[in-house]
Amino acid sequence: PLMSASSDAVVAAGKALAALADASLLAGEVEAARHAARTAGEAVADKRAEAATRARETAADRERHAAAGKEQDEWQNRARNAERRLVETAERASDQAGERDSLTCEPEGLAAVIEALERDAAASEAAISAAAAAERDAEQAVAIAATAQAEASEAFAQAREARAGAAARAEAQAARRADYAAQCGEVFECPPPLLPERIGFDPAERADPEGEKATLDRLTAERERIGPVNLVAESELAELDQGRDQATAERDELGQAIHRLRGSIGNLNREGRVRLLDAFAKVDGHFRTLFRTLFVGGEAHLELVESDDPLEAGLEIMAQPPGKRLSALTLLSGGEQALTAIALIFALFLTNPAPVCVLDEVDAPLDDANVERFCELLERMTKETDTRYLIVTHNAVTMARMHRLYGVTMIEQGVSRLVSVDLGGAEELLAAE
Repeated sequence: PLMSASSDAVVAAGKALAALADASLLAGEVEAARHAARTAGEAVADKRAEAATRARETAADRERHAAAGKEQDEWQNRARNAERRLVETAERASDQAGERDSLTCEPEGLAAVIEALERDAAASEAAISAAAAAERDAEQAVAIAATAQAEASEAFAQAREARAGAAARAEAQAARRADYAAQCGEVFECPPPLLPERIGFDPAERADPEGEKATLDRLTAERERIGPVNLVAESELAELDQGRDQATAERDELGQAIHRLRGSIGNLNREGRVRLLDAFAKVDGHFRTLFRTLFVGGEAHLELVESDDPLEAGLEIMAQPPGKRLSALTLLSGGEQALTAIALIFALFLTNPAPVCVLDEVDAPLDDANVERFCELLERMTKETDTRYLIVTHNAVTMARMHRLYGVTMIEQGVSRLVSVDLGGAEELLAAE
């Protein structure tokens, strides 16, 4: 028996050695696998670079949008400041108009005072004339009657005294007229004879001189408290009007730009809703078919929840495995959730295929029967699409159904080595032998 067992072992070892592939063929396959891995790595790097470029463009667009919003706020502030300055200018103009109206009545009082002084001067001249006449009468009386000399001398002395008083009064009146004439020239910039005509003075409407003087003093003090008149108010108002017009034009332009942006956003939203609903319908159709394939029956579908707007709605996966009620994905077991997720992933790839699909331990929660269904569906997907599927797994059934295997082994302690096996090529070699 020992010899027979040894002979069988030798025969089995010979067959195993004969079944091993040629080392040169294995080296070529390893090089081809490495080339394919480098190609896949370059493709992944290109996709990452493209994703980074799109992220930078998106960030730049956000910054430009923020700058446009800040500039719009600045223009709105300028418009509000311009409106406030216009209101202040209008208030100042109204105050000045009120002051002008209040000063229009002031010359009337001065004209009344001047008229009274003129009347007094006329009365003094009349008195002087009367005194001269009396003097002449007295001289005649002296010549006619010497007896009346004493009376004439006394009358003459009285006349001289009256004349001296009248002269003094006349001089005082003349001095006062000169003072008033100087004041009239300084205040009204015209001589006294022309002042009544200039200010429209009516002698019949004369008032109390003292009251008019008090009113004049009060108005003069109020005018001095107001201060100087702003002579450039008109030019400042013109500048404010120009700034307001420019701000209004810019505001209208910004409003039109906002309307155009809102219109563009609305068009994009409408187009996005149409495309999203179309893609959702396609994915849902593939998902229903793949779910029935993986579960050998049952029903499943996708629902948009929480909003009537597809762009803001959430996604709910409703599944009903054979023998169970329809429920959400979270209420299923781990294996059922895994199969449902696999059906959704493959439905997405059927709708919009990608060059590469990496599935990491998706068969871990599945039993052997479900692993077989998963592998059969994976073979179907490789035939219907051009996607290359990379499966990370520790399941022997899954590894047995793959076209090529990659693994890491440690022949020596601390030295790792990458090993690849082309199962498809090995099957062809065995078929050829």
